[in-house]
Amino acid sequence: MLKSTLNYMLFLLILSSLKIFGFYTTVPEVLRFSTLLSTTGWLILFFLLFTFFFREWGFGLYCVISIALFIDFLYFQNFGNLPSVKQLVLLPQVGKLGANIRYFTNFFSLLFVADLIPLGIFDRRRYLQLRTTDFSTPKGLFLTMILCSVFAIVPLVSEKLKPGQVFNRYGFFAYHIFDIATVFSKPERENYSVTHVNHEQPSSKKYWSIASNRNIIVVQLESFQNFLVNMKYNGQEVTPNLNELVRNDSIYFNNYYQQTGIGNTADAEFVSLVSLHVPGDEVAYEKYTDIDFYALPRILKNHGFHTVAMHGNVGWFWNRFKIYPHLGFEKFLSLEDFNQDEVFGMGLNDVSFFEQSVDVLKNYPEPFFSFLVTVSSHSPFVIPEQYRKLMLLPEDENTMFGNYLQAVHYADYALGIFVDRLKKAGLYERCILILYGDHAGLYPFNKESKERLSAIFEKEYTYKEAMNIPLIFHIPGCKINEIVSTVGGQIDFLRTVLNVIGIDDSGVVSFGRDLLNTEDGFVALRYHVPDGSFVDDERYFEISKDGILQNSLAVNYIEGTSLPYYECLDGFKAAVKQIETSKNMLETAEATLAKLH
Repeated sequence: MLKSTLNYMLFLLILSSLKIFGFYTTVPEVLRFSTLLSTTGWLILFFLLFTFFFREWGFGLYCVISIALFIDFLYFQNFGNLPSVKQLVLLPQVGKLGANIRYFTNFFSLLFVADLIPLGIFDRRRYLQLRTTDFSTPKGLFLTMILCSVFAIVPLVSEKLKPGQVFNRYGFFAYHIFDIATVFSKPERENYSVTHVNHEQPSSKKYWSIASNRNIIVVQLESFQNFLVNMKYNGQEVTPNLNELVRNDSIYFNNYYQQTGIGNTADAEFVSLVSLHVPGDEVAYEKYTDIDFYALPRILKNHGFHTVAMHGNVGWFWNRFKIYPHLGFEKFLSLEDFNQDEVFGMGLNDVSFFEQSVDVLKNYPEPFFSFLVTVSSHSPFVIPEQYRKLMLLPEDENTMFGNYLQAVHYADYALGIFVDRLKKAGLYERCILILYGDHAGLYPFNKESKERLSAIFEKEYTYKEAMNIPLIFHIPGCKINEIVSTVGGQIDFLRTVLNVIGIDDSGVVSFGRDLLNTEDGFVALRYHVPDGSFVDDERYFEISKDGILQNSLAVNYIEGTSLPYYECLDGFKAAVKQIETSKNMLETAEATLAKLH
């Protein structure tokens, strides 16, 4: 019986190894000696434990490994990171995303779990036999387990690493064990002072108050990336209505970057409206639910604007119904408040959402600040057949790239209807219309997306291109047509808006700058690339996933040349300092609020 058990567990060990290393082949830059050594150590350690001490549960271990790999694979293909146990609190947010899982699942992902049912039937018979059998512990077992433990555990405690770095250096088992351990450990706070937040106030600001005495309409466009602006595909404009706005009476920021964390759309709102960094591995709207922020809506409210937010999804999604009042919104309209005449994907379709939003705004007290969040171009970008108007090339049919183009083309069509409705309602000439993308839809971690976009642009599609999103200030009748190439990010949104509205920002504590009145561009990138990565007006620095600075990507993208990593250390330090100072500010606010309660 011992021999047959050893053979069975060896069989499961081989299957587990094939699945794990198969998973590694789908993740860029993870196959390295340290990863293979650590994974082998953990595999042997676990299977020895479950062969001789928990032998009745050997198949249970195999199931846990297989299901974890299945989840990790799907999660990575869509988010570029591995899931964390901290995100279990976000399970209620899955909502309609759960219905879309079938679009993310493919043949390769099913290989991780396809054998569980037949193996389970076989293991049931084996389990009944094992319950009445005793095994002796072979000599040398404990020594072998100690050696495996050394290979598996020592690297985790020998240096200070973040979870993503643990995975890229030491693999699947190390990441998940480290991730669980961090839940029970108290994070160390970096000692950065808030006094480092400084902003120069130009004596004469460019474009100061050019949009004063206007209503403000902000539209956060789901998954819109900057390459869409003026893009032609198969002889067709992908976003003709957005392009029309960019070409007339607009200031277009073409070097603008997302700074979201795991919360994606919700985090884009937070960074833009609050001008502070998100936690990264936690959703800002879930973490900071009770802090009254001196955010853009509150600032405008204090200056006489009536504030309203509208979104085509349910109000509890990402906790918006609770957080919006703390940002300064007087009113929030969600899916429950609209006529749900056509719902698909993540909520009310954009055409209906825009039409009903105009009906609200034309009767809303002025001046108003309205914040609209669209949903129809949300991943997995599958929209009803009747709305797929682009003529795709055969190779792009039924692909993520092809679906993405169809979805953003439809969202752009809805945007055109929105502008027409604003004109008919008499609101267009009296407003400033601000549009920006919340985050990328197509990332380089997805092999299909990277290969297709690299072929289209005839250069490697990197995170720099992916995280570049459009920002447009459209001011009807202003006669301004300007492209601003200063590098900026969502954290700069608040101050830039205040400048064109004509509101003094000297009392605002934030990390953003007014992009119309700054000489040096800088963006601290987040989440999809490790903290410390940045873009400025000449350099792009992407920290290596393993956290080793010497392995990082450093380029002068203006000249198209590589740089030694140490020539980017100033930007690296500035990015980390900005992120940590922001975190300290928010944690201090949390702690103060907790004491009051």
